[in-house]
Amino acid sequence: MTKTHYINPRYYQNERTILLNPSKPFAKTRKRSSKPSFLRYLIIVLIIFSAFIGYSAFAGGPKPDEGWVTETDADGVAIKHHGNITHGDSIYIFLSKNDCNSATWISSIYTMAENNFEPLVSKYLPYKLQSSTNKSDYGYTTAQLISVKPFLLGHRAMIYFGDYPVQNYLQWFRSGDEYYLEIIKASKELIEQEYGGVDEDIISINPTEFFDIQMNSYYFEGFNKALVDAQKQCNNLGVVLLS
Repeated sequence: MTKTHYINPRYYQNERTILLNPSKPFAKTRKRSSKPSFLRYLIIVLIIFSAFIGYSAFAGGPKPDEGWVTETDADGVAIKHHGNITHGDSIYIFLSKNDCNSATWISSIYTMAENNFEPLVSKYLPYKLQSSTNKSDYGYTTAQLISVKPFLLGHRAMIYFGDYPVQNYLQWFRSGDEYYLEIIKASKELIEQEYGGVDEDIISINPTEFFDIQMNSYYFEGFNKALVDAQKQCNNLGVVLLS
């Protein structure tokens, strides 16, 4: 059956901010990713790329914030931002040249915890998103764990948050705030309360047993401009200029 993610916008002083909450269906505007080949391609690229950049824990401390970085190839355009807690665990937002009106949200988790990750693959990790400056601006969502591979001294897990319209991203992160993304321990009660009616195989685990660092944060300052510019570049891919 189709897996769905849900979004419920929330208002504060007439400004809509992010609230990911499965109590309101988002299936009408969120679509299942039609880019499985790209997901496989992106996983390979990220693993290779990460082998060179490493993680801040192995590189002598934090790196400066270079903002949102744009990468373009023949398949589309991606914007990315490094993590503030685990530097190498970047967020990637990818726009395929076949559909520049939607974007895939994918990220990674590096862990040195020793455990059998196989039962978790293809399952959905419960996440809490929290604004760093507005404690009432938070919400819950899920991310599908699509692969776990050995990396450095531990493992690298690739996670897929969903495929959403570009306009939704621009609305959710318009404040440019810093957001914390945390894998949470979801009890049966929490799943029923926050994820009731969601057709996803949400796992109820103790995150510390699989992920030694369960939280990362990201700056979203400049995100909207970077995404709008990426969409313009995406629309220009494949355009042949006549001389």
